[in-house]
Amino acid sequence: MDLIKKTYIFIFLLGIFFLPFNSEVPGFMSFLGEYSSDSAPIFFLIGFIVLFIHDLLRFKVSLPFAHPIYQAFFIFFIFIVVAAFFNFFNISEYYFKHTSGWVRYLKQLISVILAYFMLFYLFYNVCINLGVIKTFFVVRKTMFWSLIVVFIVGLIQFLIYSGVTQLIGVYQLFDYLPFTRPTLYFELKRVNATAWRPPDLGIYVISISGFIFSYILTNKKWYRFIPFLLVIFLSVVSKSRTALVTVFLQLIFLGYFSYKNYYLFRNIFRKIVILLVCILPVVLMLKGDIIYDTINERIESLNFTDTKSDNARSNQSRFGIQYANFQVFKKYPITGIGWGQQAFESKELYPEWATKGNYEFKAYYLNEDVKSFPPGYNLYIRILAETGILGFIFFIMFLSLTFYYTYKFLNSNEGYNYIGITLYVVFFGTLLMWLQIDSFRIYIFWLGLAMLICLRRIGNLGNNVKW
Repeated sequence: MDLIKKTYIFIFLLGIFFLPFNSEVPGFMSFLGEYSSDSAPIFFLIGFIVLFIHDLLRFKVSLPFAHPIYQAFFIFFIFIVVAAFFNFFNISEYYFKHTSGWVRYLKQLISVILAYFMLFYLFYNVCINLGVIKTFFVVRKTMFWSLIVVFIVGLIQFLIYSGVTQLIGVYQLFDYLPFTRPTLYFELKRVNATAWRPPDLGIYVISISGFIFSYILTNKKWYRFIPFLLVIFLSVVSKSRTALVTVFLQLIFLGYFSYKNYYLFRNIFRKIVILLVCILPVVLMLKGDIIYDTINERIESLNFTDTKSDNARSNQSRFGIQYANFQVFKKYPITGIGWGQQAFESKELYPEWATKGNYEFKAYYLNEDVKSFPPGYNLYIRILAETGILGFIFFIMFLSLTFYYTYKFLNSNEGYNYIGITLYVVFFGTLLMWLQIDSFRIYIFWLGLAMLICLRRIGNLGNNVKW
């Protein structure tokens, strides 16, 4: 492997390592738009530039143009480019937060290009040059060491919230970590570790869980459960509702496919069940009140009918915005309002039950002086609103092909089932995350997609996998 390949692969791994480090991102990254809130894209961008120049000099660009999954997203992308022109005159008149409709359209289009082309191009070429098997293990190992750092920071933060305030001085030392600003949320006692906010830590945990959970399948040592436990710990202490629900469902997904495909896992599962049957009654007798209060607190955080708690305002905003965006879809059901345009229409459609007594709309979402547009909080509704039912059909085709090829690989390569299961968990987690966020800025999803598409070429890379 030549020096240039080693260089962009190393830079790529730096990006993977720094995925959760985004509580203090340099201001010069603002040119990356929505990607400027993360530190990883700067590494991915540098890696992409090195790779792209290398490929241009040798007159060879490696992308899977013939693969059905890549073609499906390309069709969706072409549609979002074209669909806006069906609403040309309205977009030309839109103006909100000092931004015109066409400027917003171009910015959001570039955001998709960065994911679909820049990120995927880098990830795909790393997979080709390392091989999917080696890529899998190198990426997972990088994620693990990054997770260790995040866990240490998160654990100290959790202990401080639990009353060990003597650790505040130690916690402040983490300010020396790159892209990190130690922040304590004493009011809510939510752990964010190295991430900007607790919800960002939750998204990180969901993203890496597929790779981290695979340690249980590929390692026979007792400590193979440690990475799994670290993920569970962080998802709980972050108090992220999305992380709690999604990681729980990912575990069910993982358990089903692992039980189905791994005899060793069946034995582990039986032992865990027996252990729980023996230990759980004792634990409940000794710590029943604490466990009840903790579980009740987590359940209450998911109570969307509550109007008094700290979560109530967040629920009002989230569902109010989703409701308004769906009304936009009803107004433009066939081709949508145009990519990136939902906020121009939905700002007039927010329901009273969401805005009444909710300062977030006046202070942020409808405030012309706050440049950031209100998040859509749901990618599926966003696609319906901005591309209509036609764009939504193209997107569902893309997702369906992704799961079809994952299933096909899982059922044709018994020796490498752990890769198929990992990709299933990654894709499933992303599907659930898109119920809460409206962006394609899910780095591990694109990495998983690159690995899935590259799996067809594993035989050419000497890894003896048939598909």
